[in-house]
Amino acid sequence: MTAPRLVLIVGSPRSGTTWLQSLLGAHPAVATPQETDLFRLYLQPLADAWDKQVADLRDTTGHRRRKGLPTVLDRDQFDALGRQFVATMIDSVARQKTTATVVLEKSPANGLCTDVIQRFWPEAGFIHVVRDGRDVAASLMAASQSFGRDFAPPDLTRAARMWKQRVIRAREAVDAPGGYAEIRYEALHTDGVAALQRAHAVCGVEVSEDDCTRALERFSFDGMASSGAVADSIITGGEFSSDDRTRVEPEGFFRKGVVGGWRDGWQFEQRNAFDAAAGDLLVELGYEPDRSWVGSGRARAHRTRRLVHSGAHKLRNLAARLEAMSADSLR
Repeated sequence: MTAPRLVLIVGSPRSGTTWLQSLLGAHPAVATPQETDLFRLYLQPLADAWDKQVADLRDTTGHRRRKGLPTVLDRDQFDALGRQFVATMIDSVARQKTTATVVLEKSPANGLCTDVIQRFWPEAGFIHVVRDGRDVAASLMAASQSFGRDFAPPDLTRAARMWKQRVIRAREAVDAPGGYAEIRYEALHTDGVAALQRAHAVCGVEVSEDDCTRALERFSFDGMASSGAVADSIITGGEFSSDDRTRVEPEGFFRKGVVGGWRDGWQFEQRNAFDAAAGDLLVELGYEPDRSWVGSGRARAHRTRRLVHSGAHKLRNLAARLEAMSADSLR
């Protein structure tokens, strides 16, 4: 029997990755677990430890003892162990859905280690969910006040930088042999059928327009948000298979999910802060034609700085004249 194909959903947190995972998991051929953090939390540290030991052992400038795992295993043997780790996860997930030919793993942080993923499972495919960074930043800041306080930045500048970093790093998988596709969060709202068909194509499974329509109705964002439950298309097993709490998302996990919600309440200061941190990527992705979206406040701020500078210059001149006059009067 052929082993299931591995496809990973990556992207910045708060970009709609869970929504897309739920939609794709509705297909009989796709088995998708709750986030495993397999690569970022487990295999990344292992790979880093191996690479460091190898580099240390090859360093001839000191007098290091020849010890460590690289004195027992070679690179191929070590990578084979990591590959077995991945294969065990794939097999465990696939066993819970006997019709599955694809295992879809969704952990947004995996976008930070696409090199490790391709090292241990080079045939993996990638689906990168991209959302307007301004909506992502607004959602991250809101999440920082509830369930996301452990990972979400509470201020706009850091939230914008996080979005930019995650998008750029995930795009490093663009030439992955197993395939790569970018799915816009906004497209799931405006043309969900076409977006879903593109995502299914990376998984290597066929899906009809009618099936996509039914999935979008079954797992509408509003419906998922109102229930607050983990979608039934997402598999939970293992150590916590009997724990009902694994089927409920934490309070605040689902928000409005609207497109352009960042506009509510963002004044020039917020626009300017985001633009300074990540405005270039916003334009590169086509969310804005240029950086004029920040608004006239940019010009006003420039004029204000110019006036302040001019006023300070005049005050300095006036002070110098007064000092000179005072000196003259004392002679």
